[in-house]
Amino acid sequence: MPEKKPKKPISVTLDSDVLEGLQRLIHQGEASSISSVVNETLRHRLERRQQAERARAYIEENFLGGQELTEEELVEARGMLAASKARTAARRGSGASAA
Repeated sequence: MPEKKPKKPISVTLDSDVLEGLQRLIHQGEASSISSVVNETLRHRLERRQQAERARAYIEENFLGGQELTEEELVEARGMLAASKARTAARRGSGASAA
């Protein structure tokens, strides 16, 4: 098992509604601390970025014969992904409101 690196304290500024939401998560037992939520959230974001980079490299290598995607193609792909995420969020939101 890889050795865990020590955590480093930092200071962040949060919007008051975000802080209140985090405090509710902790109070409801859904999180152990604000630090744990921030760490987990940022780790997931970094992992998604790495996955996106691997996907881009795979597409360039296997479908484009090593040719890089243009900036225009990347912008279009990001727009398509954002639209897909918005549709998923809307579906989840409508399902949640019906519950």
